[in-house]
Amino acid sequence: MKKSIKIIFAAAIISVFNIQLSTARAQNDSVNPVYNQSVVVVGDYNPVLDGVTEKVNVAPAVNENVAEGLQPKFTYSITPRRISSLTSATGLKAAKVIGSPTRLYNNYLRFGLGHDFAAINDFNPLVDLYYTSTRNDNYSYGARFYHNTDITTFGKEDETTPSPDHYGRDRHTFNNLDIFGKYILNKNHLFSANIAFDREYGRYYGFSDSILKSNLNYTRDSISFSDYAFAYNNLALNLGAKSLNTDEGKLGYSANVAMSDLWGRYDFSQLSMDFDANVHYGFPVFSKYKAITYLRFNWQGFKQRFDAPATLDGLPLLYDPLAPLPDSMNAGRNLVTINPYADFLFNGFKFHAGLAFGFNAFDAPGNTTHNLFPDLAVAKSFSNNSISLTLGFRGGYNANDWNSIRMFNPYVEPAALSQATIDNNLYAHLRINFSKKLILNVNVDNHFYQNAMFFKLHRNYTLKNVFTPYYVDVDGLNIAADFTFVNDEMISLTLGAEYSPNYNVPDNVVLLYAPDFTAHLDANVNYKDKWLFSLQTLFISSMDAEYNTFPTPTTVTKTLPSRFGVSLEAEYIHSRAVSFFAKIDNITAKRYFLWANYPAQRFNLMLGLTYTIPNQ
Repeated sequence: MKKSIKIIFAAAIISVFNIQLSTARAQNDSVNPVYNQSVVVVGDYNPVLDGVTEKVNVAPAVNENVAEGLQPKFTYSITPRRISSLTSATGLKAAKVIGSPTRLYNNYLRFGLGHDFAAINDFNPLVDLYYTSTRNDNYSYGARFYHNTDITTFGKEDETTPSPDHYGRDRHTFNNLDIFGKYILNKNHLFSANIAFDREYGRYYGFSDSILKSNLNYTRDSISFSDYAFAYNNLALNLGAKSLNTDEGKLGYSANVAMSDLWGRYDFSQLSMDFDANVHYGFPVFSKYKAITYLRFNWQGFKQRFDAPATLDGLPLLYDPLAPLPDSMNAGRNLVTINPYADFLFNGFKFHAGLAFGFNAFDAPGNTTHNLFPDLAVAKSFSNNSISLTLGFRGGYNANDWNSIRMFNPYVEPAALSQATIDNNLYAHLRINFSKKLILNVNVDNHFYQNAMFFKLHRNYTLKNVFTPYYVDVDGLNIAADFTFVNDEMISLTLGAEYSPNYNVPDNVVLLYAPDFTAHLDANVNYKDKWLFSLQTLFISSMDAEYNTFPTPTTVTKTLPSRFGVSLEAEYIHSRAVSFFAKIDNITAKRYFLWANYPAQRFNLMLGLTYTIPNQ
């Protein structure tokens, strides 16, 4: 089950991030650390660049190749969330050289070349270039350029008859340029900024030779890649400011603005702005206890435009010529939340109490509905802080705008239906520290969703390989646990699982692409700071998927079988400046589907190196 999580210039890309890319790209979500911390589909983000790296001692985690692969750590609930690649490259760690002076590393160049062995010429380049200023008490700045191309051939072509196993050649490319910085004024005020541009290119490759022949009477050689390609461009500007003084009796503040401009093929665009601010004030209670009051304001605004083409020439080849053309769109959508709350420390308990007043002009532009969300929590530690328990009830909006929808499912139609998801979550979270090396986390969440987002096949696309979102009111119980063992920097091991044993679904509604159970095992070994090994596995249970029959418009629901993925990486640190890595994705070479008619690569090998120039 899946858990739905959260002008002119700019998107919502926040700090230096690691894009993981496969033939079917997926991406990580960042969560707004305020009253609503549940994430639906793609969560809200906070553009404060607090964590800009000042000393580079970890190389980027790269996740390429396994098409629509599996991500080792994520949670499911009733609503679907985008599934990322299985593997993530182990970070580069500086070797410890006894007796040598400490040197700062504020840059790296990581280069890799992968091959999936499906076709002789399918080579996949990776380039990751990063630079940041060295350590300074008052400021930091830097830039990053990232490129990853994944070219894959799915299945072998039958020379005599159209093959149901041949899905042709796909190319998925991601480019990102990110410039960032922060400045601390008088040790009391932090200012941050980030401007980024990214471009994603891919293809609606989810059709076999036999589907193409039977539905359009074409052969693969008779169509161009551009006939079924998609492309997204995103320009983002993020600005943040906050006070660092937390003394009692002084007023504090935090303000963040994230602006973006998203545009792509088939003539659609979206301007968006997210303004999030709060003021807070700390004071003593009964001269013994401490309290902090907050007033938070959040506004999310979107201007969506779609110029529907007058003829089929403005749509992918796979659009049904007998279906009506889509309608044009020019709409402004808004979500506003006002959230007063307070935190109290009292006799070892931490209380969080507040309410959130929501105004929704997103679902139906021009019409506003009102919502009242809970914002309550109590936390307590036991046994000398080795056990901590948190009980809470919180709720809020998550805007399923075009940018978040396409990042969840890149094979979605242009200008997809946007609706805001309302999530009220009643939860209990338990953390047990058995020792400094053994930690157990158990989370039980009961979500009450309105407009939870799922995906089904779009009826107007002949090849049945383009998706459209649909929204359902559902309640879902989600149980997740992970057990972590860490032995200094040498060994780390995490075993986790997630299960959704109970949920309420409206009659005659099928939840598609929502597995009931997932489990993962991640292991990392650092041998003498010279050899780094990483093993990642993930199991996803079977789930329902929708297929269309041809030539009638009948839809059928089939079960995608369970999937098991394994990835392995080894890295040798030759010196403090140079390392070499080898990475294998989908070791079992098993073909699996995470979306109907979108198979994953069977096997991929990447070799590469990371080079760092040390500073004196």
